[in-house]
Parts: sequence; C-alpha cells; structure tokens
Amino acid sequence: MQDEHAQLEADIAAVEDLPVFIAYNANVDAIVRVDQELESFLERPKEPGSEVPPSPLESKRELAAAIAHTMAAGRGDEIAMTDEFARTLESALPPDSQQMGGQAGIMTNLLTSLRAAPITYTYLVSERQLSMFDRPEEVQYPTTEGDQVRYVPLSKAVNTDRTKINWVFEFREGDELFGVRAVGDTRFIAASRPPEFDLTAGQLDDAIDQVGEVVAGALLAGYHNLTPEHVEEGYEEVHRHAREVIRRLRSGGDVAVHVEYAVTHDDDLRESMYEWILPEANVIGTDTHELTMLHEDAGLDAVDEAPSEATPFEPDEILDHYRMLTALREELGVDCIQLHAMEYHLAVMESYHSPEALRRGLEFAAVNAATKAALGDIRSPDALETGLEYERSEMGREAIELLADHIDETAEDGVIATPTVAACPNRVVDDPVGTVGIGDIVSSSSFVLELALSTERERS
Repeated sequence: MQDEHAQLEADIAAVEDLPVFIAYNANVDAIVRVDQELESFLERPKEPGSEVPPSPLESKRELAAAIAHTMAAGRGDEIAMTDEFARTLESALPPDSQQMGGQAGIMTNLLTSLRAAPITYTYLVSERQLSMFDRPEEVQYPTTEGDQVRYVPLSKAVNTDRTKINWVFEFREGDELFGVRAVGDTRFIAASRPPEFDLTAGQLDDAIDQVGEVVAGALLAGYHNLTPEHVEEGYEEVHRHAREVIRRLRSGGDVAVHVEYAVTHDDDLRESMYEWILPEANVIGTDTHELTMLHEDAGLDAVDEAPSEATPFEPDEILDHYRMLTALREELGVDCIQLHAMEYHLAVMESYHSPEALRRGLEFAAVNAATKAALGDIRSPDALETGLEYERSEMGREAIELLADHIDETAEDGVIATPTVAACPNRVVDDPVGTVGIGDIVSSSSFVLELALSTERERS
C-alpha cells in the first residue's frame, strides 16, 4: 500500500485547479460556549431537556429549550429563528468567536485552501461576509451581462449591508444548562432566515449552462433555508425552479452534482426537497441524524428501528446504516449516497466513480476532517499533515469488518472498496477545537477528489 504521506501528496495534487461550482448558502457563524454566562442571558424553560422546542424560535426561553434538548439528546441539531429574534441576538449577545458558516461558504474556503478553483454563488455578500472567506481573491463570482456569464473577484460582488448570522452554541460532554447535562460533544445551531433569501439568481439561472461548460462538478446546498415567508404557495414552486437550474447547469457539460443534505424540522420543506431536489443529485451527503430523517420521510422499512445515534456507538449499527443507505439510494434513483459518521465514512453506489476513487475520496475526507477538528480550520494543503497524526478509529475498523462479513466482501486494513460499497474508518480527534462544518469538510473533500480522479481517468 502506498505510504500515506505520499498518498496525501498525490491527492492534493489531483484536486489542484479543479473547477467546481458552489452554491447557495454562506453566512457568519457566531460561536457561543454553553456556560453560566449564557444561562444568565437565557430564560429557563418549563421542562429543560425534555421540552421539544418550536420552529421557528422566537424567544430566549425557546432557545434555551432547544439547546437543552440537544444536550440531552447527544446529537447536533439546527432550528430556524424568526428574523425579529435573530436581530435580538445580534444586538444583545456577544459571541465568543466568529467564523465562516453555511455549507457553501465552508466548502469554498476548503477548496481554496486545497488550491482548487471554486466558482461560488451566494445570495448575500456583505463586507462582513467577505471577511470570512480565507482567499476571496481566488474565488470567482458568476454574474451576467445581457445573456452572457462573466466572472468577477468575490470582492467585487458585495451587494448588501445585511449579513446572515447563525448562532452556534457549542458544548462538551458534562457541560450543564438549567440542570441538563450534555451527554456528548456537539452543538446546537439557531439559524437565521433573512427575508432576502431566494434560491433564484435572476439572469444567472437562465445562463447557468455556461457555468456548466467550465466546471467539472457542483457542490449544492442551502435548499433547507426556505421558510413559509419566502414562498407564496408552498415550497414546490421554488424547488421546481431550483431543479430546472440543476438540469440547465448539467446541459452545459458533463457536470457531476453533489447535494449536501441538512436538517430542517419543517416537514413540508423536507418533503419538497425529497421530491424535487434530491433525485437530481449524483451523490447526496448526510450524517447519521439526517439519514434517519430521510429514511423516515421516505416511509421505508429497511430497518425495524433506526440506530440510536448515541456515542459511543455499537459497531453493528453500521449494518443498519448500510441497509438505510441502500434503500434510499434505490428509492431516489441516485448514483451514490455517502454517510459521515463519528467512527467511519460509508458510501453505497451504482454506476458512480471507480472503487479506487471512492476509497481515496473517503480516506482523504477522514484526513481533512481530523485536521479541521484538531486545528479548527484548514488554511493550506500542508495543514493536512496534522490529520495524518491521528490514528484510524478502531471502532470504525471493527464496524467495517462486520459490514464486510455481511456483504461477503473483504475489508483490507479496515477499508472496503467495491463497485457498490466503499467504507473507511474515520480519524477521530478526542478533543476537537470545534465540530461545526466538519460534515461539509468531509463531503466536499471526498467529492472533489473522487471527481478529480474520475476526470483524470477519463482523460487518460
């Protein structure tokens, strides 16, 4: 097997200058540690930990209920806020730190750090948002002149004073809020939904095939950002328009599309995404909670009871994840669905990239994820050497070996790579600097490497 440092060097070289379109959501994440100071700012819920929070959130008491509920559940969650309550937090709650947020924003920063060539569209670009991009001069922003697309530096795309801010409340196992003790290290996100949000991009939508002519793939996210206030007669009209944009993007060339899924507690919104957006993807990225929601929304019975999502997990839960992924992929008719779990990465596919590309993509994602968890950010390709310092998860290896036995395959060094299944252990950082955005790092790093290797193979 190739030395892992040499493999990493080859992977980094493969993605350099790879043109990728990224849309739609970028925001500023305001990070707040859950502690006594935050508790004094909030208002005590009636039943901390067990009270199910409403959506959207519109008060300090509801926010406290949401954070406590997430701490008790042991898994990350996200709920939208009303615009009025979002403004209240902006004016009254000082964050401990700020960083790039939003899937498209996080993915763009990673790709510029890896020296790929992103073309990024997001609907609000303020000076404050611009400051969150690590290398704005290396990001092209698509605009239109008449019926022609042209690209301008991101610094020339500032179009508003308004900044979309999401509030990220981070906690570690054992932290307390109103008597509720966190059972794991994770976070709750109170997401803003500015009225300016729109999945339409004006004249760019009609000319998006021109973008498709110059990119190899697309990383798309943010479809969950809609609220009832953004639509007049339900979500279908907007999502159908978004579907046509994806199809028009593809008409310009052989463009592979990755859709990154995200949690929303709006049942109608999830149903609309499932019907109009997800079937258009080549590959869908999920975490364990999102996978469970998708499986339930699809009305599938691949498993009698979904895995608990508790940590530490039971290795045989991978069998349920495999069954759920397989059933969903067949139901949606997509080429691939990838799962990023705490201890392993798993993909099921049909007629997608080669097993070798999937294996290298997932292993590359594990290195990127460990680097992000250890450092909090990835600023250059050299930083990825940090990820190699963390060992592959033994629990992940055990789980993958169980899966290999189940499907009559062989796991070599804890890795499965077949035409229909790929899996590798994650590199687990016991004391992460932060957890926000790691799933986006996993999905985007694996996708771009798989895309680069596939493109390279087709050219050879």
